[in-house]
Amino acid sequence: MHRPSCGVLMPKHHPYSRRDFRRRWRLWLRRNQRLVAVSTVGLIGLIAVSVGVLTLLPDSGFRWWLMGALPTALVAGYFHLIHTAFLAHDANAIWHVRGAWSEDNTRSELQRAKRKRLVWGWVDSLGLQQGDIDHLVVTRMGGLVAVDSKWRSQVHDRAEMARAAHRMRLRAEALTRDLLKGDSRGTRRARVNPLSVTSVVVLWGAAQHGVPDGAKVDGIEFIAGRRFMDWLGQLDRQPVDRRAAAGIVRSLELKRAATDQARSARVAEERATRRVDD
Repeated sequence: MHRPSCGVLMPKHHPYSRRDFRRRWRLWLRRNQRLVAVSTVGLIGLIAVSVGVLTLLPDSGFRWWLMGALPTALVAGYFHLIHTAFLAHDANAIWHVRGAWSEDNTRSELQRAKRKRLVWGWVDSLGLQQGDIDHLVVTRMGGLVAVDSKWRSQVHDRAEMARAAHRMRLRAEALTRDLLKGDSRGTRRARVNPLSVTSVVVLWGAAQHGVPDGAKVDGIEFIAGRRFMDWLGQLDRQPVDRRAAAGIVRSLELKRAATDQARSARVAEERATRRVDD
């Protein structure tokens, strides 16, 4: 559990990539119960045989070390085998893993930026009716920044990523407009147009090393992940008042919590319907 700035308790939020990866993982386990069961029985048998053989060795510190290390290595190998089998069978799972890596890396950079007082705060994985926003950042000197995190070994889809980032900016503008509409206190405190959003693509993985400073595609800036905090430090166009930033982050957190609750209710209803149909 974490406590947002508004003081309302909310459940811990997981990014979309991790949620969908776990959903696929559970589905794969259900579909391959026999494989998992046979592998588990084999693991238990192998551990039993290994420990039995080790008991025949002379009593020594090395023998006791082996009796602890070998079962641990077998269990680790078992989980690695199951995980590899899942990735081999689900073609889309690896994309969600890479997506989770990119979002985690961007979140780490934002935490560093907050410690250096470059940003006031941000909200991750804002799910909307049409698409989602990886990170919506309230900066100190650059208004709002909508970040689309990507992990790429090579970049062949720059134009498509730029179009997606443009759509993300439009969604972020509509979201902040709806949240702050009629909020005279938030508008009065902002000292900045709260609807002005900069959309960027932050690249991680091997592809980031080929991204030059200031790279743009269709007006969308592409930033190497390792340079993201430096880019945030160079913003100097739209100062954001601290109290206004707190209000924006609080509203976004409440919006995300409501969206997550509605999604959970919808998933539970779909599962109940499937059970009735079965």
